[in-house]
Amino acid sequence: MRIAGNTVLRRYMHNLERNMGRKNREENRLYSHRNFNRASENPIQAARALRIRKAINDINIYQDNLKTANMIYENAESSIMKVSSIIQSVYEHLIKGAHGGLNSEDAGIVADSIDKFAEEMVQLMNIVVADRRIFGGTNNSSLAFSITDGPAGKTANYHGVALNLYQDPNLFPFSGVSYTDIGIGLTMGRDGRVDPQSAVPVTFNGAEILGSGLAGKTTMINLDSLSDGETYSLDVSVGANRQTIVFTAGADNNATVANLNRALHARFGDRISIGAESGLVINNVAGRPEITVVNTPPRMGEPGYPPATITTTPTGFSANVIQLVLDSAQALKADERFLAAQYADALFALQTNVSLTLAKIGNTQEFIDFNMDRTTNNMMSLLEQQRDIEASKPEEQITMIKVLESIFSAQLSMGAQLIPMSIFNFIR
Repeated sequence: MRIAGNTVLRRYMHNLERNMGRKNREENRLYSHRNFNRASENPIQAARALRIRKAINDINIYQDNLKTANMIYENAESSIMKVSSIIQSVYEHLIKGAHGGLNSEDAGIVADSIDKFAEEMVQLMNIVVADRRIFGGTNNSSLAFSITDGPAGKTANYHGVALNLYQDPNLFPFSGVSYTDIGIGLTMGRDGRVDPQSAVPVTFNGAEILGSGLAGKTTMINLDSLSDGETYSLDVSVGANRQTIVFTAGADNNATVANLNRALHARFGDRISIGAESGLVINNVAGRPEITVVNTPPRMGEPGYPPATITTTPTGFSANVIQLVLDSAQALKADERFLAAQYADALFALQTNVSLTLAKIGNTQEFIDFNMDRTTNNMMSLLEQQRDIEASKPEEQITMIKVLESIFSAQLSMGAQLIPMSIFNFIR
């Protein structure tokens, strides 16, 4: 009896184990549905797979941000629509209170209802969506809108500051907005702020939406700066109607104002007049033509006129919806029916700004929907690439397993023929 050498035996066992290992790897790929489980098995494909996985993770984040933004805009739209509806209700109440022939007691009841409308608007503008006070700008820790009582009546505030204080809504505390990254290339400007073209805002400046400051302007002509007998020229605009007014200063302010009013009435009728005591032109409030008074610039071939001293300051009715509602209720309580009617006209005009906000929200929602479709398409493409790189192909794996099983069986058969049986097989 001849016993096979150790070299033949080692070589045979090495090949047998190698084929068994290949068969096991193919079975693992088949059952795990993965081409490789460790980067060392295929470093190049593993690097590509990691890049694709990062891109998929980024898109998941962008889609979560888009879903949150969409929820915020849906709630913002709902709140603004309710505010717009409340404005219409207040307008109807004011018309009823100002012209409905109500007695003082009934007018007071209407005024109390209007106060409740103002409080409801404050609640709507203080809503929290996705842990954000969406109308609070950059402040997320306290209420954005509030109403306080004072000696002069009720005051609407934005982050503790009276909404009548600033004409520019960006001057209020926390008046900026917060943004979310949706994968269109978020960038920062030189000022360190997010470029608004590269992200979607998820909070709003409530003072900008509902208005701030005063709707009218008061123009003062310093009568003391005008010289007796001197001729002056002013450009006066009432809405789109612009006229040049030439007048002569009198011996005193009363005479000057009389001359100026004659010139104004010749051009505009009695729609505009100058007060004798103060030299003031109180511009009409929102909803009425705006009055502008400036010195006439020198014109070629015409005599030049000395300039008058003119200053313009904001005044008149509030340009904020909530404050205007509060003021209109106060006017009804004081039985000032004509003033309440003026507030109704001003409130009706301010509703336009609210409608513009709804249009902007609608445009942003369409942009969000577009980017949801874009990220979904990108995700499908990346998942397909990931499957090509990482996922095993069952039909190929099964075929390979069958081949390796055949090879393994052939090796066992060959081994039984080539490797002599041990002497112990004969001792039975």
